[in-house]
Amino acid sequence: MSGGSAGRRVLVAAAVVVVATLLASIAVMGPPSAQREERLDARRLEDLRRIERLVDAHFERTGVLPVDLAALARPGLELPSDPASGTPYGYESLAERAYRLCAVFATDSAQRRAQRWESDEWSHAAGRHCFDLRAPGRSDARMAEPEGLEGSEEPEAP
Repeated sequence: MSGGSAGRRVLVAAAVVVVATLLASIAVMGPPSAQREERLDARRLEDLRRIERLVDAHFERTGVLPVDLAALARPGLELPSDPASGTPYGYESLAERAYRLCAVFATDSAQRRAQRWESDEWSHAAGRHCFDLRAPGRSDARMAEPEGLEGSEEPEAP
């Protein structure tokens, strides 16, 4: 009888370890619904970065920002939309090279950044958030030059 009792104790101990491991993993990683929301927000950021590249390419090609995202459409190019709702992302042309991209996020990126060392460039709160962006221009490359390299000529001595 003691063999059966020892076997039960081992079985109970193994079950306790399995349950504790499962609870620990949920505590560390969050519930599956939270993981899904984080994946959807990561996809939204990827989509916004893709739209940013499309807007910048359009600006470099035409010299003007698109009136709306539909102006970026070309045969074979599907514009991304929100992965959960399917609604288009927000876009607004603000000035000659300034524009805004918007999305509705399920999570606050500050919580993820603390865990994963993510950049602040695309940080957002939960809910609707917009990113103010600027299309690159030819003058941006010149502005990036270190001081003193603008001209190759030395000033003449008096």
